[in-house]
Amino acid sequence: MAADDDDFDLDDDKITGESGVPAPTDYDDDDDFDFDDDFDDHDKESKLKALFAEKGKLIGIVAGAVIGLSVIGGGAYWFFSGDDGDTADGTKPKGNVGSAVEMALQQQATGGLTPPTTGAKLTQGGVTGGTTAGVTASPKLSATTAAGATANMASATVTGGMGGYTPDNPDAPLSTAAVGEVGVTIPAVLPQAVKNLGEPIAAQPLPAANDQSLFEPTELGLLPTISKDGREPWKSYARPFAADPSTPVVALIVEGLGQSTALTEAAIAHLPLDVTLSFSAYGQGLKNWVAAARQQGHEVLLELPMESEAFPADDPGPMAMMTSKTPSENLKNLNLLMMQAQGYVGFVGTHGSQFTKNPKALAPVLGEMKTRGLLFMDPRTSDSSLTLDLADQMQMPRAIADITIDPNVSDRRLRAQLDTLETLAKNQGATAAIISATPNSIKTIKDWATSLNGVKIAPISSLVGRQKQ
Repeated sequence: MAADDDDFDLDDDKITGESGVPAPTDYDDDDDFDFDDDFDDHDKESKLKALFAEKGKLIGIVAGAVIGLSVIGGGAYWFFSGDDGDTADGTKPKGNVGSAVEMALQQQATGGLTPPTTGAKLTQGGVTGGTTAGVTASPKLSATTAAGATANMASATVTGGMGGYTPDNPDAPLSTAAVGEVGVTIPAVLPQAVKNLGEPIAAQPLPAANDQSLFEPTELGLLPTISKDGREPWKSYARPFAADPSTPVVALIVEGLGQSTALTEAAIAHLPLDVTLSFSAYGQGLKNWVAAARQQGHEVLLELPMESEAFPADDPGPMAMMTSKTPSENLKNLNLLMMQAQGYVGFVGTHGSQFTKNPKALAPVLGEMKTRGLLFMDPRTSDSSLTLDLADQMQMPRAIADITIDPNVSDRRLRAQLDTLETLAKNQGATAAIISATPNSIKTIKDWATSLNGVKIAPISSLVGRQKQ
């Protein structure tokens, strides 16, 4: 018989187990029957390497995606932000605005926002507060204004930048009220935008606002007050106006002044003298601006920001009269605003659709104005306004805007709105309107005024007592 050499025949293998069953150690480890060594050290290392290889591929894919998105995002930013190019000196413009806009902001908007400095005067470069009693008029104002602008406009006691306001005083929030961090929009108007307004109107200076009997000195500045002999500031500072009682009159208030130097200078020099100028609560150097406007011959109002129904989307700013504030808080802000200048006849409201229909909030503010001999003009932002009812109960001087003119329209539509105002004056006998200052609105008003037939422009003080609700 041939030898049995079949590897799978166990009969010819040597039996060593006591039971006659081959022991596991009786066989060579040839992997034919040993399943446990599928997980020996060599195989474990191979599987770990495979696992890491798979994870490495995944990490590579993620890293590649991140890098790709970064490149795409950077390209999109470069594309949409535009190429500002180099400036004349080879440097890149700062910020994300175009160089023209940046120059406008730096050269124009900031010109009217220079912090008050001792002894500063009204000059071509801008307006600053100061303790000087006299003011040097800008060359951009009329020749007559420049010739007479050195007249003494305040006594030595009528001093202090911005009406005596102290920037270091933590209780006076106007220290930040006129700059960007409080969200106030500063109009940037280049001088070129107002250079085609023609010749300035000849000045008819109003008396200097230096009658100390009309001031109440405080630690922070001067507040208007009724003199001991009963003279009221709104009458003392009014622009004289004479017209036949039967002549229809239009009071036109141009608002938003005191922020842009170029725009404010243009309004002072080129608007008809009977147009009333209104200065923003968030402009700086208001004392000098108001003095310059009066030196030209304009009657002046200050603007009183008030809470609107759309607040906070429609935000009147940090100095606003709010229904959420206590009466003392509102009166504190009102006093701060009244200290910013001398020579204004009163206030015109801005926003206000919520505040003017709240009698508990409104009455103390109107009462303070009456006590100090000032008038108030209701912007009529709400048909539910209680301003006129309360003012008449207090017997305080008041006026009301019949129309708010939109200046951001074509020349033709803007002129049509002014013509409508003329017609309204003829029908009612007296009317008033508010319009924001823009280069185009100044030019259109100047042209419209020369074409009026049978209607006169009148300062707002002349309408007190003439308007019905």
